[in-house]
Amino acid sequence: MKARVNQEGMMPVTWWDKKEYSATQYGTNYLTSMFGRIADFSFPKSIHLVEDCLRACGAKRDSIVLDFFGGSGTTAHATMNLNRLDGGSRTFFLVEMGDYFDRVTLPRVKKSLYCNDWKKGIPSSNDHLSSLFSYIRLESYEDALNNLALRPSADMAHVTKDFARDYMLRYWLDFETKGSPSLLNIEWFDDPTAYKLKIKKPGSDEYVEKAIDLVETFNWLIGLHVEHLDRWRGYDAAFKREVDPELLDDTNTRLTLDGALKETDEGAWRFRKVEGYMLRTPGNQNDRERALVVWRKLTGDLEQDNLMLDEWFRKYRLSAQDTEFNVIFVNGSNNLPNLRQEGETWKVRLIEEAFHQAMWDEED
Repeated sequence: MKARVNQEGMMPVTWWDKKEYSATQYGTNYLTSMFGRIADFSFPKSIHLVEDCLRACGAKRDSIVLDFFGGSGTTAHATMNLNRLDGGSRTFFLVEMGDYFDRVTLPRVKKSLYCNDWKKGIPSSNDHLSSLFSYIRLESYEDALNNLALRPSADMAHVTKDFARDYMLRYWLDFETKGSPSLLNIEWFDDPTAYKLKIKKPGSDEYVEKAIDLVETFNWLIGLHVEHLDRWRGYDAAFKREVDPELLDDTNTRLTLDGALKETDEGAWRFRKVEGYMLRTPGNQNDRERALVVWRKLTGDLEQDNLMLDEWFRKYRLSAQDTEFNVIFVNGSNNLPNLRQEGETWKVRLIEEAFHQAMWDEED
């Protein structure tokens, strides 16, 4: 095995018996050294075994490694080690549902990114990688049930048991639970940072309310390949009304800015933009639809909110090197189509509608 695993065109033998493949020495003990204690995970694989598995599978410097059973995170650790050795840019995806994720898997990925060699929970080398990772927690079936806000009618107390059951199955899901967080409450999109779900704690019946990242969720739902993700930016402005002869007599003034748009951390109006592309044909990188996603926090004053959006978009258009988008997504009612210039063909879609369609619409 030692002579064949790195030779191109050579198949690895069936029996792998190198001492570095010992799950006790380079699995359990290795993990204990990283955490400074016995990690809450039984019999993890040897880090060297997984590294050689990736080599035997032909993992190249830019390969994508997928492990549907992430376990203690050995696959992620091995992938990062290979990148350390040859300066590669391999990426990894782990899938894990065990309740040890927060205690073992996630901390190990963080530790592995910082350093490969540990002793009693203390790093013993300075070989950290310049990289980053994100993790996504999917809503569980129990979470969805916990977030159904049922509002039964008082008349239900006088109906038969069979009718009540049919009512619950058919009517409640369509009407009485409408607007529940897990069924997409679009009214909460006025402040995308405040959308919350009740999340059940693993191994208990207790649940806590946690904020949901609508921005990241939407990117995944529409299949957006993110090229630039901006931070939330706050803006303030003063307003004034000007006479507009093109308007009707009873509403002959329009709202305008009194001065320039001011960017400030404490601004009442907040915007966050995401730039990227979607594939019209799955897998075909040559058939792209370029997209701009504009998230904003609304104040409830429709006229001011839309004026601020228009001014923000004009400012963005001046600073952007490439404004050739096919579609612009934005939350809340808006007037962006009125800003389309000659030769531009982009269309505007409401995030709320696209979100709902991606969650619930089915293809025939």
